[in-house]
Amino acid sequence: MSLLPFGRRLKNLGRLGRVGTILTKHGFGWLAVRLRLERFVPFRKRLLPAPPPEAEGVGPTTAARVAQVLEELGPIYVKLGQVLGSRTDLVPPEFIEEFHKLQDRVKPFPTAEARTEIERELGGPVEKFFDEFGPEPFAAGSVAQAYHARTKDGRAVVVKVRRPGIRQLLEADIAILTRLAQLAEHYVPEFRILRPVMMAEEFGQTIRREIDFISEASNTQRFGEAFAEDPHIRVPHVLWNLTRAGVLTLERVEGLPIYQSDALAAAGADRKALAAHLAECFMRQFFDMGLFHADPHPGNLVVQPPAVLGILDFGQVGRLSEAMRSNLGTILLAALNREFDIVLDVLDDLEALPDELDAERLKSDLAALVDKYAGVPLKRLDFKELFEEIMAAARQHRIILPRDFILLGKSLVTMGGVALDLDPDTSMVEVVRPRVHGLMAEKVSPKRLLRALTASAYHLSALVEQGPRSLRQLARKIMRGRLQILFRHENLDRFITELDRSSNRIAFAMIVAAIILGSSILMQARVTPLIPGTDISVLGLFGFVVAGLLGVWLVIAILRSGRL
Repeated sequence: MSLLPFGRRLKNLGRLGRVGTILTKHGFGWLAVRLRLERFVPFRKRLLPAPPPEAEGVGPTTAARVAQVLEELGPIYVKLGQVLGSRTDLVPPEFIEEFHKLQDRVKPFPTAEARTEIERELGGPVEKFFDEFGPEPFAAGSVAQAYHARTKDGRAVVVKVRRPGIRQLLEADIAILTRLAQLAEHYVPEFRILRPVMMAEEFGQTIRREIDFISEASNTQRFGEAFAEDPHIRVPHVLWNLTRAGVLTLERVEGLPIYQSDALAAAGADRKALAAHLAECFMRQFFDMGLFHADPHPGNLVVQPPAVLGILDFGQVGRLSEAMRSNLGTILLAALNREFDIVLDVLDDLEALPDELDAERLKSDLAALVDKYAGVPLKRLDFKELFEEIMAAARQHRIILPRDFILLGKSLVTMGGVALDLDPDTSMVEVVRPRVHGLMAEKVSPKRLLRALTASAYHLSALVEQGPRSLRQLARKIMRGRLQILFRHENLDRFITELDRSSNRIAFAMIVAAIILGSSILMQARVTPLIPGTDISVLGLFGFVVAGLLGVWLVIAILRSGRL
């Protein structure tokens, strides 16, 4: 699998080379070699066979080095680490811990560049649109940073500015990541279970949405409309006249940080009511809207005493279609009823199960998990611990859940933790249970069944109408000898490459042997010219030297391959 056409298409082999160099710098030269990036690995590190990944061990040191690689590669790779940090079904806890630290290591870009970006997006100087604009960002991320400002009509706002050049850099890096994922899936069999190509495509979709602030503004608008009639929930208004793809301007929602307990108490906040409003708000998102805030950490929540809750930053949202909500409800209800065959069937429909799954062992582990929590009082049930154990089981059995399922679990656990901090008597199970039952009741409701029956009737009628014609066309092709069967091979190119390499080495060894044989004949026959004062043929000696160098080269190539 050659990288050259890829490099020509992108005209960016230098950046690909940087990936190989940084991998090697942090002790992952073996991975660069297996990904066929050996041309970028220093020669001295290519002489020995590459150790397998398991030889490195999995621990905090390895996780820290991976985080360092992502940080050094730049903002897109930092964002990749943050996205991977949310995939608790794939990534071990020590890696997630390191990936979460990446956000704190992001350096802000100069405010002068931010102002230039605003002027380019809005079509005029900053002073034309804002009376005040903060000299320094109050928050900086891998793809954007935010400033406090005040508009011409006196409104306090937050202005989010995209990093200059991030869009062009993104497309180049996504193409490189996709190619690296293809190489990993092709040449590193132990990585295949992680479905790197799927992960790269998923990341590309996520990051493209995130750097387009029109998408975030639209999400914010939808949440604002959904909770416009709720007096206990505040969502920032979008200033569309000051919003573009690279600049987002939102109303600044003032309030006390929800994690400042002393300040809340001094201001007379009703913590019990706040916990109830928070839980109800997110239940509506999960089960009614099908669109939910995926990162409700305390920094994104503010309180306006006594009991008004402000929700900020809709850059990360999850989406649950009606079918996905139905599948989720089926899984939960089947697990509670110990019908684990149904759980596995639904997971299989979602293409979450690996081919080599040990189904009986998985059902046994699920049964043990249900038994562990079956007798726990509802108020004592720790959603965070339960979620972590479910994710650990997913990693153990190599189950890859849909990303939005993971975001849902993360959002529920994070929100539940904040609600419990506000009111220790909050029972998330009591909050969730009626919604799940309502979801299942809706699944078997006459209206839902009628809709499903209508869809099935359409497909059946289409089959009746088009089926005979398709069969007739198939029969014609068979009778006329025009039926073609497409055969697609997988991984045969690797076999061909190895066969070609082996035959080249054999031919190379034969050439070396022929040179040695020819040189021996020249030496024996004392073919002139001779070295003065000796009977040694110059041509024969030269042949031995050449054969020796070629032989050493062949030995090094074999050692590098790790297949001595």
